[in-house]
Amino acid sequence: MTVPKTILWCQIALVPLIAALAALGAVGSFATVRDASVPYFGEQLAWIVPIGLDLGIFVLLAWDLLLELQNLAWPILRWIAWAYIGGTITVNVTAADGDPAGMIAHAAMPVLFITVTEGVRHQIRQRAGLAAGTRREKIPVSRWALAPASTLLLWRRMVLWQITSYAKGLSLEQERLVAVSKLQQSHGRFRWRWKAPLSDRLALRIQPADDVHQDDDIEELVTAAQKILTIEENSGVQLSNINLGRRLRAQGYSVANDKLAAVGKAARARMDGAQP
Repeated sequence: MTVPKTILWCQIALVPLIAALAALGAVGSFATVRDASVPYFGEQLAWIVPIGLDLGIFVLLAWDLLLELQNLAWPILRWIAWAYIGGTITVNVTAADGDPAGMIAHAAMPVLFITVTEGVRHQIRQRAGLAAGTRREKIPVSRWALAPASTLLLWRRMVLWQITSYAKGLSLEQERLVAVSKLQQSHGRFRWRWKAPLSDRLALRIQPADDVHQDDDIEELVTAAQKILTIEENSGVQLSNINLGRRLRAQGYSVANDKLAAVGKAARARMDGAQP
């Protein structure tokens, strides 16, 4: 996924600012944590504790962000980093001796750093999800307001069928409504639910699945669909796209529901062109 130059430069400019914020937070709590560690580690080794805590926090958060970038999030890393930050905040707040201003001053920098880090993680997660096709697009608020019932059903099918594109969800929903209307015309407005053939009713519930090789095999699919349609029309049978897809799958072809309309249209166009 290409990043616009303006956004890229803004991200580059943010890197030193985030690094400076992390450094200031580490320096600000260094003396307090070191002094609190003296009774347990001695004057010579007390500095190891604040350095180790800050280094561990940075490593855990960097590792977490790297995994988010690869769409392999492991929340435990972030939780442990937060626990370390919480411990650092507790030590600093305790050093304020109950002074509200001191407590706020000690807690402000770590909380700000967590907020910035979560902002970076959110951006990485969104971009990684878009690039991998795993992030589901939101349905516009206007559609929820104008048609809440049908929008809820659309959202439900997008979740159940793992559809991440709102446009694709709408397209599949339109195909489903057309198929339902044909069944209603043939069997009645409500009776189609039990009068229509089981295969037609099940076809409405088939989970669409993209095949990465479908675009390469589209020519073969159209040819196979043309043969099926020709045989059926010679017998006086008009196949719907749903039934065409069922026949193709029965012959071993893999075709997603959102491809059926295009395959059927192309096959019928060839048949019309082949007629004298």
